[in-house]
Amino acid sequence: MKTIDLRSDTITLPTDEMIEAIVNAHKAGRLGDDVIGEDEVVNELQEKAAKILGKEAALLVTSGTQGNLVSLLAQTRRGDEVVVEEQSHTFMFEGGAMASLGGLFPKPVHGERGYILPETLESAISPDNPHYARTSLVVCENTHNYAGGTITRPEQVDALAAVAHDHGLKIHCDGARLFNAAVALDVPAKRLVDNADSVQICLSKGLSAPVGSVIAGTEEFIHEAHRTRKKVGGGMRQAGIIAAPGIIALEKMVDRLKEDHENAKLLYERVKGIPNLVIDEPETNILFLGLQNLSISQMKLSEELAKENIKVYGGYGVRTRMVMNRMVSRDDVDRVAVALERLLK
Repeated sequence: MKTIDLRSDTITLPTDEMIEAIVNAHKAGRLGDDVIGEDEVVNELQEKAAKILGKEAALLVTSGTQGNLVSLLAQTRRGDEVVVEEQSHTFMFEGGAMASLGGLFPKPVHGERGYILPETLESAISPDNPHYARTSLVVCENTHNYAGGTITRPEQVDALAAVAHDHGLKIHCDGARLFNAAVALDVPAKRLVDNADSVQICLSKGLSAPVGSVIAGTEEFIHEAHRTRKKVGGGMRQAGIIAAPGIIALEKMVDRLKEDHENAKLLYERVKGIPNLVIDEPETNILFLGLQNLSISQMKLSEELAKENIKVYGGYGVRTRMVMNRMVSRDDVDRVAVALERLLK
């Protein structure tokens, strides 16, 4: 029986074309030392990503967490305050890196479905007073994982950025799943970050590359990001073996994200009628099943699904997360739905 893995879209395997791209880059003699800017494949990826995101320049990094950290450190000073949504990935799931490695003070604030309202940001900015840390940056997450793959619309980003810039703050977009938002809204990805000073995108989630993320922004920002990436051990050598599948990811794997969104909605339609199940209609590829009104715990649900070769994470309190990805078919969704209907009823 096939194993259906709904733990994350990070479990996606690279396509055959991605593996071939790595081999072809080597055969063509295009690999080089990326630390000194001599890997042609990395340079191609960075130029392509910058163009897609509407930014002056871009930089390959090893992961989304590293990309967010580098972006924050390159635009702040030690002791600065960073406004984050209280359930954001940057605040909850990145090992406290901004504080432990960057000396930055996170200020978590409540968001509406993951979005920091402009008035919330306005009230969160600390006075220019020596008693307070200097507020210098705000982070938005699009799509927002913990809120259920929710989308921040372009006009929302614009409004948040307007407040940030009026107060001299930078705005960084954790766009690990930015292309999910772009596909769902049918807008270019760059429209979602028009007014963001920096953005990070993951190549290794729904886009199915085996490893890597990209950050983008102004030439000045990327110049400083190079230095910061080196400090945190992100300088790589023949990194074209990462960049080659990343190029395929950007060129050929974006449009297919729509399939993941459709599968998420299909599962929602199948299980939304289960009595006492708390579930919101998904906007993209992530669903959270709220079990607080049911007799089964999320750990028990995880264990029971595992018996049927269905994998989900068991660490979200009373909620179970399910993430649609390229490795999950429509038939798989049917199988998951049948299992859930039996276990939750």
